[in-house]
Amino acid sequence: MVYRKCNKINQNSEYNIMIQNILITALVSGLLLTTLYVKNGYGDVGTPTSPVVVELFTSQSCSSCPPADRILSKLTENDNVIALGFHVSYWNHLHWKDTFSREFSDLRQHGYTSIRGSNRVYTPQMVVNGVDEFVGSHAGKVKAALKKAGQNPIKNINVTMNNDQQIILTLPMAAPDNYRLWAFGYQKAQNQDIKSGENSGKSVTYANPVISYTNLGAWDGNATQNWFKKPNEEIDGIAIIAQSGGYGRIIAAGKYEF
Repeated sequence: MVYRKCNKINQNSEYNIMIQNILITALVSGLLLTTLYVKNGYGDVGTPTSPVVVELFTSQSCSSCPPADRILSKLTENDNVIALGFHVSYWNHLHWKDTFSREFSDLRQHGYTSIRGSNRVYTPQMVVNGVDEFVGSHAGKVKAALKKAGQNPIKNINVTMNNDQQIILTLPMAAPDNYRLWAFGYQKAQNQDIKSGENSGKSVTYANPVISYTNLGAWDGNATQNWFKKPNEEIDGIAIIAQSGGYGRIIAAGKYEF
């Protein structure tokens, strides 16, 4: 009788220990996930395996932009992501002029809104493959857009450069349409100490700020080669985008880093 009672106690003890171990494991896992989320600032945003174009309209004068800038910076770690930082100029009146701001960034953002029948522009706005737009600091929306992009992959544009500093594009076959070819020259990660304005006192790393653009004209979707002279600006890489109607769906893209 005593033996049975002790055995029951032992069984209960083993059960309690097992439950405790499960709870401890769950707690540690939860803490680990939380730590990763806090460390990254946005959690897991996915790892696309086909070309994805991610454009972030941002400004050094925008107090809500640094989290989105960090997400874009993280996305540059995936070779299949063509991450571009378009720094707008319309926030430059807030006691700080964005060192990467370009008027063509404003025009491109307005191009996106106009094709959607809207006049609303804001920062940080993220656009994925020319179709999905949202507040760029929302990690969940970034992950969802990347997943969607993976389910609707775009074609690859092979980009090279010859000894004459000519950028050579090998364009794939695509469905016939009125496409526009864009070339965006960008610098790699650039750190900026912001000394005034809404982000005064902050030091922010900006990923792939776009500092040049070239309108390469129309493309009908036929497989062909195209080339143009490398821009004179001090750029570290160039992204080529084929886009329906200029500001619609991106159907092909590629990049080349010098």
